[in-house]
Amino acid sequence: MASMKTKLKMKCPACGSWNRFEVGKIMFEPESPEPKVKVFIPMYLPLKLENCKKCGKLIAQPQELIRIKKGKALFKG
Repeated sequence: MASMKTKLKMKCPACGSWNRFEVGKIMFEPESPEPKVKVFIPMYLPLKLENCKKCGKLIAQPQELIRIKKGKALFKG
């Protein structure tokens, strides 16, 4: 899994303010039931602890993977 640096824009769940922070983008390849079909899911790994710039609450941690699915952020830790 190669990681590439990018900026992720995410809304704070507490106050609703938008924040941008650096993450490593990882392409995750889950097991596929069909051997000829390859599936890649983009996931994001924060590079450091990120707090909201407006309210100061914790948004992302380096040990949690973030997956964006239909406009919502899902955390997998």
